[in-house]
Amino acid sequence: MDKIIRKKLNLDLVLKDVEKYCYSEISYEKIKNLEYISDFDKLLEVHRENEEAYELLRKYPNEFRLKIYNYEASVKKAKIDSILSEKDLFYILRNIIVYDRFTKRFEGIKIQENKSYRSLDKYIEKLDNFEDLEKYLDRIIDEDGYIRPDASLELKNIKANIAKLKTKSDQVLKNIIRANVKKLTEAIVTKRNDRDVILVKPEHKNDFGGIIHDESASGNTFYVEPKENVEINNEIGVLRRKEKEEILRILKDASEVIKIKANELLNSLWNFSQVEFIFSKMNFCSQKGFNKQNIVHKQEINLKKAYNPLIDKDVVVKNDITLDNFGNSLIITGPNTGGKTVILKTVGLCVYLSHLGFYIPALEESTVGFFVKVFVDLGDEQSIENNLSTFSSHMTNIINILEETNEKSLILLDELCSGTDPSEGAVLSIALLDKFKELNATMLCTTHYPEIKNYCFESEYYKNSSMEFDFEKLKPTYRFIIGLPGKSNAINISAKLGLDSSIIAEASALQEENEKENNLFIDKLSESIREYDFKLEYINRVVDEINEVKATLENNLIKYNEYKDSLYNELSLELNREIDAKKEEILDLYRDFKDSSALKQHEVNEILHNIDNRKNKINLTKKLEDQLKFNDTEIKVGDDVLVLSYNQRATVLETSGDNLQIKMGAMKLSIKKKEVRKIDSEPETTQRYISTSKVSSKKVGIDINVIGLNTEEAIRVIEDYMDKVILQGYDTFTIIHGLGSGILRKNIAEYLKNNRYVKSFRSGGQNEGGMGATVVEMK
Repeated sequence: MDKIIRKKLNLDLVLKDVEKYCYSEISYEKIKNLEYISDFDKLLEVHRENEEAYELLRKYPNEFRLKIYNYEASVKKAKIDSILSEKDLFYILRNIIVYDRFTKRFEGIKIQENKSYRSLDKYIEKLDNFEDLEKYLDRIIDEDGYIRPDASLELKNIKANIAKLKTKSDQVLKNIIRANVKKLTEAIVTKRNDRDVILVKPEHKNDFGGIIHDESASGNTFYVEPKENVEINNEIGVLRRKEKEEILRILKDASEVIKIKANELLNSLWNFSQVEFIFSKMNFCSQKGFNKQNIVHKQEINLKKAYNPLIDKDVVVKNDITLDNFGNSLIITGPNTGGKTVILKTVGLCVYLSHLGFYIPALEESTVGFFVKVFVDLGDEQSIENNLSTFSSHMTNIINILEETNEKSLILLDELCSGTDPSEGAVLSIALLDKFKELNATMLCTTHYPEIKNYCFESEYYKNSSMEFDFEKLKPTYRFIIGLPGKSNAINISAKLGLDSSIIAEASALQEENEKENNLFIDKLSESIREYDFKLEYINRVVDEINEVKATLENNLIKYNEYKDSLYNELSLELNREIDAKKEEILDLYRDFKDSSALKQHEVNEILHNIDNRKNKINLTKKLEDQLKFNDTEIKVGDDVLVLSYNQRATVLETSGDNLQIKMGAMKLSIKKKEVRKIDSEPETTQRYISTSKVSSKKVGIDINVIGLNTEEAIRVIEDYMDKVILQGYDTFTIIHGLGSGILRKNIAEYLKNNRYVKSFRSGGQNEGGMGATVVEMK
């Protein structure tokens, strides 16, 4: 029954086409033996496998080498101690190489993507490790599937000796030919009976001794093995026999190894063949443009832009088709040649392909529900052998379908109750439709009975549908319309074709008045649907254009923000450099005029402090609010906060209700809690865009303590401290180093003596730390 249904739906032709997309013959054999999946959980699992393979094929096209050989028979031969051929071993070797390469690439992708492919993993993780077997077989089988010349030391020596004798034989024959050109019909060496021979004229056939192996059909040439070469060829023949014996021994040993690994090899073949089969299916779907469908447990079908894959893609018409068993079973009415049967087959193919584990010829947003069985009555089933008419044959099929149908069945019936008296056929059709409704089956049925149109209008279970017809061009458009019944249009078509107007008038008069009204209603409804479809198509096109513009604008906005951030960073760095340069200029001026007292030290310090404040405000790269982490807990005395209006940090001195007393730099301010945010921790990127020449705005103390540091550490601390002293314009400072052994004091003095910024230095006075301190005066 299943084979008959596949043939009726032309599914056999679709599956035949899969063959060229399979990676190996194993997969094609599996395709030919595919069974309809009637278990929902299994169906979901199969499509999870499909999804993973399809994704990998899309992301990594042409990366997976999946061609494998079916070595099952060979391994089973080895299990019963048969000796495997070179080809048997070659197939096993090629497979285990594919297992290894695929597994490594697959695992690499999982690590690269930090993602698991669980449905495929269940097969791949069961592949055995054949690293040692691969090395062993690769050592004895070459790339063309033959025993390597150096597969064993004995074989290597035999082949070397054969080569030497062959060289000797070639030289002997070359000398004979050179010396006897006139006695030969042609100066070449050929083979007869696997022996090297020369081509001799009849009258000289006995001049060379040796063996005459053959003569030409004309009798003009004798194939002679000269006696000088007979002994050499005999030796080669002995070595050839030894070569065969050694190869047979190698094959026997290899067969023993395969016997030991037989179960692992068979297990890996089965698991990898499943992977290869999944990839083959998805390779076919990908190349054909089939898309993933939604799988649901309900009995519903919602196909978007579905088409029949057997129709030329340049002319095929794609249709939206929706049906189910809760008010949307469809009856397609109207004349023949409009594409009704194509719609029926398209639905059948999509459902069947889905339940065989394939994607479908429709858009990705399509849905195919779960149907335990699909029943089809399609085509002319007249049986001469059983003396059955077309009607009887169809009715026999329908009776069988009724016996097995339930709410999880999909029924596809073409020309219901055709081939009998129209009046009886119509009422019988209605009775059958009532029965299928009672069984709650999902129905798609074609008919040309006009009575069924009215039946569908009154039914809550069935809907009318039809195929659109272009009256101007007098041909079908093959567009499927749900909600509109079909009409024959025979009178209109005849009039367009030029039938005598009096005949047309009489035919029109004979039509029932109510039928005329029905046809008028259908015409108006058809026109409304066409207008609606046109507007919907226009709306969809406009939406696509809007989405394109939106995507472009979003992309431009991203680029603009990137450019803005980059520009702000550049401006900030440039401004910071300029400010630092100005500070250096001010310090130079201060040093030049310090002795004249034109500027006081506290005035210069105030200038520098103001410059630092301006520099902090000019930093355009990031707001502190964007860099800091905040804590929404209650603000307490001692907490650090960000003052939002100033973009500055501050410390909380007092809290009183919604008011805070804070210290921001040297200023004390009263402020509302809502104007600050509590800082949780230091920002990771606060210093990212700050120039390296920027100094802390905190005041530098007048002394520095290096007690406990070694010379190198102390000098580093003093250097850093002196930079701050220079920038803040101090005249003197004190280095506290302690007495100790005096080495640290001596090394510090040596450093100060060679420092170009130091004017003089001395040991501390009585109240300055004495010999445990050094007072430094800056230039």
